[in-house]
Formats: sequence, structure tokens, C-alpha cells
Amino acid sequence: MDGVFIAARARTLRERGVRFDPRFSFHFYDTDFCRSCERAGLRMGTWPIALTHRSAGENWAGPAWDDAYRAYLEKWGE
Repeated sequence: MDGVFIAARARTLRERGVRFDPRFSFHFYDTDFCRSCERAGLRMGTWPIALTHRSAGENWAGPAWDDAYRAYLEKWGE
């Protein structure tokens, strides 16, 4: 699930021990968060929203992405 819009009840997340992992400040934060929710037994879904993304994509590749990818693989093993 893309992290452009994530909504959740804070109380539910606290009760299940789900938090954003500080190792993922930009890249993979959303994927990691969703996997943590899944592991905690929480239901997830999507909602159709319209938006315009005005980024040239400069933040996608590079050392920060590589570091986050390695951290993701270390945590989840795949």
C-alpha cells in the first residue's frame, strides 16, 4: 500500500504494538508499516482517492533508497 494516505485509529495501533520503524524515514516506511499491521492481525484496505503527484521522482533512487532496502530485507527477510 502506498503511503500517500494512511489512516488508522491510534488507540488500535498502540494496543497492537504497531509503530512506524524509525529506520524507514522515507523509503519503505509504508511497506514496513503495512507488514507490521498485517503481522499484528489488523485489517487493511484501500480507498479510491484522486490526487496529483507533482514530483519529478528525484528521491527514488540513490544511497538512501539502497540503505532503506537493506534495512527492509534485514527486518523482513524478503
